[in-house]
Amino acid sequence: MFRSGVRELRGWSSRDARFQYNKSRRLISEVAHSFLSLYGPDEFVSGFAEPYFTDFMVVVGGLDETSGDSTLILGSILKECLSVRDGVAVLGGQFTSRFKIPQELPSVGAMFGFNEKQVEHLLYCSRMVAKTDSVALQDGFDLYFHMMLVSHSGMWSVLQQSINPYTNSVRRYHWFSGKLRSFVEEPHTGIISEEKRLRVLDMTAEASSQSRKTSLELLEEDISRLRRVYLYTSTPRQSTLDDENRQVADFLKPVGRVNWSLLCSLQNNPPRDYEELIATKLVGREIVRLLAFGGYVLHGVRPSLADPAISSAEMRDRYSESHLLWRLQQVVDSVRSSQLPPELKRHGLTRLAEVFGEHEPLAG
Repeated sequence: MFRSGVRELRGWSSRDARFQYNKSRRLISEVAHSFLSLYGPDEFVSGFAEPYFTDFMVVVGGLDETSGDSTLILGSILKECLSVRDGVAVLGGQFTSRFKIPQELPSVGAMFGFNEKQVEHLLYCSRMVAKTDSVALQDGFDLYFHMMLVSHSGMWSVLQQSINPYTNSVRRYHWFSGKLRSFVEEPHTGIISEEKRLRVLDMTAEASSQSRKTSLELLEEDISRLRRVYLYTSTPRQSTLDDENRQVADFLKPVGRVNWSLLCSLQNNPPRDYEELIATKLVGREIVRLLAFGGYVLHGVRPSLADPAISSAEMRDRYSESHLLWRLQQVVDSVRSSQLPPELKRHGLTRLAEVFGEHEPLAG
C-alpha cells in the first residue's frame, strides 16, 4: 500500500511552498470542510493525532511529504480556513504563535460554551504537552511548533514539531486526549523521526517508572547529599563506577546551571507525583536530569535512554492495515465530496496514489 524507501522530515526553503501556497490552501480547505461535513469535528480532531492521517492531508494538499515545513504550512492553512463555526478550532502555530494559546483559548471556549474549568483544563493540557516534550523527554531537538485542535465537544489533539539545530532534522510529536492516560508515562500517539539518537533521556517511558519514583524520593532526602555527589562526579578522581556506568552517569549529569534554591524549595514543598514536578514553574531540563542522575548514581535506578521516535515505515506496525485503509478512505471520500473542480480532485487523488500506492479507494 505505502511507498517504500527512506522518508525524512527535514527543514527546507519555503520558496516552493510560497509559490504553491494558494493552490494548497484551496485543496486543504475544501477537503477539510468536506471531511467535517462527512465525519464531524471529533473525527477530524482525532485524525490529526495519527501521523499517517496528517501525512494524507499534507499530500492531498500537494505539499512535500518529506519536508518538515509542510506541517507548518498545513497548520497555517487550517488555522486560516477553519473556525468555531465549523465545530473545530485550530490554536497556536509556529515560533512565537505557539505561545498565544492562553490568549486564544478563552474566546474559543466562550463560543463553544465551555465553562471556566474546561478552559483551564485545556490550557493545562497545552502547557503540559509542551513541557513534557521539552523537559521530561530530552531528545536533543528544540520545539518550534505547537498546534492544538479542539472540537466543540472538548476533544483535543496536539501536533508539535522540533528541530535538531546541528543536523536540521525534524521530528513530529502527536498527542490525543482520547488516548491520554498520563502526561508523564507513554503519552504520545506517535513520534516520527528518521534521525535516531544513540541515547535519549526519556522520563516518559514505561521503563522510567522507577526512575520517576526515585526522583521524587530524592526530593525527600538531604539535598546536600545530592549536591555532594554532583560535585564529586565532576572531578577526575571519581572512580567508583565502571566504564559503562560512568558513561551513563556522564550522559545523565546536567551540563547547565542547576537551580539549587529551587530544589530546596521543592524539598520543603514536595510534589505529589512526577506530573506535578514537571508542571512546577521553573523546573526545567537540568532539574529533571539531576534527579535522574542522582537516582542512578545513588540508588542504581536507570531511566530509559532509548529514543522513542520511530520512522514512518515503522509507524505502519502501530496501526492495522484496515485502520490505515479506513483513514485513507476517509480522505479520499472527502476529496470526492468536496467542492473542488475536477482537475484539483484528480490532482489530490493522484498525489495520494503516487505517495501511498495504488489501491482500490483511489480508483475512479
